[in-house]
Amino acid sequence: MDTRITIISGVLALLMVTSGMMLVNNGSNEDPVNPQEDADADIPGSQTVNLSPVVLLAQTHVHDWDNTSAHITGFITDESPTSSIVTVLLIDMTDSSTLTFNATPDAQGQWTINSGKVLPGTWVIQASVVDDSNQTSPLKLSSLTILPPTENNVLVTFYWLQPAEGDDQGTITGTMIHNFPQTCSVEYHPLGQSPARIVAGQSNTTTGTFSMQINTSYHNTEGDIVSECGLFEPSSESIRVNLPVPPIPEGDADSDGVMDEADLCDATPEGEPVYATGCSESETDDDLDGIMNDKDLCPDTPSSQTVDSDGCAESQKDADNDGVNNVLDLCDNTPTGETVDADGCADSQKDSDGDGVSDAVDQCPNTPMGAVVGADGCTLPDWSPEDSWYCQDGNGPWVRDDNGVGNNYNENTNGVSTPNGGGSGPWFQCEVSVTASSTEMNVNSNGIPNHNWVSAFGPGDVQSHTWSIPLNPTNDTNGGHTSTNCPASNGRWECAADRGQVAVAANGVPIFGPEEGPGGDAVALDLFYFNEDRQPIDLGYCGAHAGPTGVHYHWDAMCQYWEAENGQTMQDYDWSLIDPTQHSPVIGWSFDGYPIYGMYTWDENGAVQGMKSSYEVERTSDGGDQGYNGIDDWNYISGSGDLDECNGRFGATPEYPDGTYYYVSTPLSGSSKTVVDTNGDTVPMIGFPYFLLCYHGLADDSNSGGGQGGGGPPGGMAAQTVYAHMPELIEEPRLPTNITGLLFDTSWMLLLIIGAAFSHGQRKNR
Repeated sequence: MDTRITIISGVLALLMVTSGMMLVNNGSNEDPVNPQEDADADIPGSQTVNLSPVVLLAQTHVHDWDNTSAHITGFITDESPTSSIVTVLLIDMTDSSTLTFNATPDAQGQWTINSGKVLPGTWVIQASVVDDSNQTSPLKLSSLTILPPTENNVLVTFYWLQPAEGDDQGTITGTMIHNFPQTCSVEYHPLGQSPARIVAGQSNTTTGTFSMQINTSYHNTEGDIVSECGLFEPSSESIRVNLPVPPIPEGDADSDGVMDEADLCDATPEGEPVYATGCSESETDDDLDGIMNDKDLCPDTPSSQTVDSDGCAESQKDADNDGVNNVLDLCDNTPTGETVDADGCADSQKDSDGDGVSDAVDQCPNTPMGAVVGADGCTLPDWSPEDSWYCQDGNGPWVRDDNGVGNNYNENTNGVSTPNGGGSGPWFQCEVSVTASSTEMNVNSNGIPNHNWVSAFGPGDVQSHTWSIPLNPTNDTNGGHTSTNCPASNGRWECAADRGQVAVAANGVPIFGPEEGPGGDAVALDLFYFNEDRQPIDLGYCGAHAGPTGVHYHWDAMCQYWEAENGQTMQDYDWSLIDPTQHSPVIGWSFDGYPIYGMYTWDENGAVQGMKSSYEVERTSDGGDQGYNGIDDWNYISGSGDLDECNGRFGATPEYPDGTYYYVSTPLSGSSKTVVDTNGDTVPMIGFPYFLLCYHGLADDSNSGGGQGGGGPPGGMAAQTVYAHMPELIEEPRLPTNITGLLFDTSWMLLLIIGAAFSHGQRKNR
């Protein structure tokens, strides 16, 4: 007898014995493949939870020196900013010394530290943040610069009050003109005399005025008035004078202390202080604008510019006092105290995206042109969740099961022979109906997708599915859940079914958990991560196939909105053909009411990005089975991808511009590790759990229903052809344990015998 027939006979005998044992153990009403959580468990009230990775926003700080300590500010984005800690490392560029600061953000996410730095200089800023769930932002680098003030060269005016007749005491008075008069000093150096006779002036540190007593009988009246000033940039001026004493010597006609031969202004009004030129302020026009210094409010007018009666050109005026002169100021009348850019415009005067809402209050700064926005500048969605569904109102497309079309499966003849025709054939029409109340969407579907599919081992047929989806999701704050099917959640979130329904696609087709009937990872198996030796499993287009409950997805489902180009069919579909520049639409709804999007969504900066999961498989090289054990072979690596342990994130979307929690269909993982598949090829890490692994919201478990992700017993044993993942000999068949509700009769056994014989015949004919 053929060895394979002998083995198959043994298998049948074992199955009969096992099935008989199942009659003895049949006492539980629990679903053996998809045990459900207690739907009547107490549900606590909702509260805010941390849904997304914390993000740190830091900027370069440039401060003009003002003799006060510079502050460093920034922002974080997180659901609970006040529970986060910002750490700032300040590195001195001159000696590499460091200072460390910690700050707690306020409720709006703003944080501030006092650097303690007062003097000019430059420092490197390293900033990071950790939130209350121990998520850490990437390190942000910026800088702090304190700019020194502009300091003019000191100018000195003076006036000589000569001694009264018969007296030797005269007085030099004047003003030292400098930005920082408190730094100025002035002395009179008698010409040719000992430094001991230098006279130090007494000065006013606020106004820069000074006076010096000169004893004409003791000090040489010819000498130098020397002034020095400077906070960070020292400057000095020295004026040679010959101080007249009674009787007034010839050679100083205006008695200003500057001899006529050096005096450029020989008619200085009496009592006016003069410069070394012998000219007073009323006789000097430094910027040559036609307005003397004593009247000129803008002393540094650029050459050739027209000025007003105050000596000011337009380039020197700042009508709104925002620090930008009128010539360059594009925004007149800036409100007092508002910070402006180089064009003189404050955020309240700008509208960068042209949506009619100023940047100061615009919460959505990159609004597409022409979009209708609210007072916060965010698009008002002309959309409701009911609009996300396909195949409504009898408009679903006619599609077919491609079983038997270019593959080894048996053709599905459950439908009509032609679209709108009669008889048996491969054609079906997708049908979905949706009604909405104030709290939920009620969805009915015939389970047929809006695209061709390959049902593989369990030919699909019309079903009757009903779901209730919450319209206002409530965050699950209860905790204390079992973490069997979602270990990384550690009991915080309710685990979704491992093999049953976890969500529904927008075309009315159920979305299943990641595992197949025998307990392996259905997607990892289909992509050759491991060999299945327990039961034949295969996935068709878009990671979908049929089981006892009809067609369902294990992976992808983005093909719902894929538009084939000329000459393409569903056989050509691959997730890489999806447009990566456009935000994906809603492709389904989780049973907790949160949407599921395709892989391309907005990142924190509003750019479209392909989201990746944060899981990686335990590879054979790591002692793992690469998916053979299903969920147990996958580890959550926080920060390796874009999504949390449930495969979701919080963020803005076109339908929810103010932000929502949502799940993502993930073909790829963010892990940098690779896998060597069963063909010996090195391949990237796939995006387990593909849709979702746990619920962030309170889920209605009655939606999950029964179901099995494979095509083998119990249920679903249709005519089938064993495919490449199924080994030629099944030496130790494994059936699910604790099977209940299974009726043992001769018809089931007859189907099993026919299926085994058919499988044997197919192998023999290869």
